Amino acid sequence: MNHSQTALTNSTYGLINADCVAELSQNDHISDWSSATSLSLATIASLTRGYSLNHLMDQFTAWYARGDYTANRSAQMVDRTTIRSIEHYMINHDPFSSGSHATDDIDNGALLRIMPVVLYLNSQYGSDFISNSAAMLSLHQVTGLTHNQPTALITNSIYAFFVNQLLIDQHPVDAFETAIDAAYDYYSKHQIFQEALSAFEQLNTPDFKNTAMSQLTASNDAVETLTACIWIVLNASSYPEALEMAQDITGDTTTLMPLVGTTAGLLFESNLDGMDHIQKYGRSMVKRIITAGNRSYHFEQLSFN
Repeated sequence: MNHSQTALTNSTYGLINADCVAELSQNDHISDWSSATSLSLATIASLTRGYSLNHLMDQFTAWYARGDYTANRSAQMVDRTTIRSIEHYMINHDPFSSGSHATDDIDNGALLRIMPVVLYLNSQYGSDFISNSAAMLSLHQVTGLTHNQPTALITNSIYAFFVNQLLIDQHPVDAFETAIDAAYDYYSKHQIFQEALSAFEQLNTPDFKNTAMSQLTASNDAVETLTACIWIVLNASSYPEALEMAQDITGDTTTLMPLVGTTAGLLFESNLDGMDHIQKYGRSMVKRIITAGNRSYHFEQLSFN
């Protein structure tokens, strides 16, 4: 893992740079990142103050209503599930009922903003947070703010388990095997999740690392995004290579790139050229949010065993 800075700093800059590179691939003249970065920054800002679902949803609402956490304070596109959940919260002010339970709401919005939550849980509960019921409840609750159905919850948990193992310096291949085994062991014991496990059959195959790239798809589907991201991290040897591989996946790589970037940012020194297109206000805001997060010690790893 890249230990040059904190995990929060590395993963966030990796996210933002990849997000900007993805935006540049669609438009030569950008001044903002996408909602993947904005909602991740909102999550960091909220968790810096502690765990509060209401406060977190208030930050999502501020993004939606006022353009907070964007680089130029403008409205951004995001998946329909997230939008409906925020609008539901704005009316009812209840974070426990805001998220969608619809089985066809399988977009990747909750996955793209979950990295800060994984760092927070690792800090608060240690590297064994997977076996802690309170930590797992928190992971499910934050995911469920927008995507509160079994496939989304399992998707974010597999990713969280994977990142958790990377944080303790486990080799990516071993980290993935540990994560997928832990996820199947955990969710197969709960009837509500058993049927949804079939969506992860491609991940749960022997020697997944050597799956042909042609078998992967880039889209806004959460499972496809997770699958492609993990495959890239298992096969890349540097941050630039990870982004290049992401761009080579068949399909729309716009939302795959940020997840690859934040994950690769943990492992490698990231290239931040994409952020050169962001105006000074946006760069200053990112620095301020990350600095506050690091000073809070809410994202600092407590265990490397």
